[in-house]
Amino acid sequence: MIGEIALLIKGLDTAFSLVQKSIERKKEVQQMGAEISGFFRAKEAVETKIAEVKEHDKNAYIGSALEEAIQIQNQEDRLADMMKEIGREYSRQGKSGTWQRVKKQAIQIQKDRDFRYNMHMKKKRVQVQKDSEFYLALKLFAGIIVLMIGLASLFFLLLT
Repeated sequence: MIGEIALLIKGLDTAFSLVQKSIERKKEVQQMGAEISGFFRAKEAVETKIAEVKEHDKNAYIGSALEEAIQIQNQEDRLADMMKEIGREYSRQGKSGTWQRVKKQAIQIQKDRDFRYNMHMKKKRVQVQKDSEFYLALKLFAGIIVLMIGLASLFFLLLT
């Protein structure tokens, strides 16, 4: 997992370097669309992988818990700094209102994604519950059938 994160971070650094070069060349924000989109894709991949490691792979980091926390915090700080620099470029070009709308829209999109994910997980839990109840009823029915056959054979034995 660490290797994957390192590769994703390298991709993020490359994408951010492209954004910085575009800023240095005084490109307009609209002209930097491809570079900024590449940065956000790389940022999302890094954040997703870090969240995955935090949630699933407790042995992904070698070293102390403090070292792991420092590495994660450093990456999160770098991402925040990169986002601030992109925001400053929007402001420098007189498009701070656009940047604010982009950030608000991103928050709304994330809320919608979280809601859809939560609804999907709720439906999945309900389906699992229904399946387990169905199998329980099926087992109960099979048990009753076996019990009735046993009682019928016992009754038959007693009559003969």
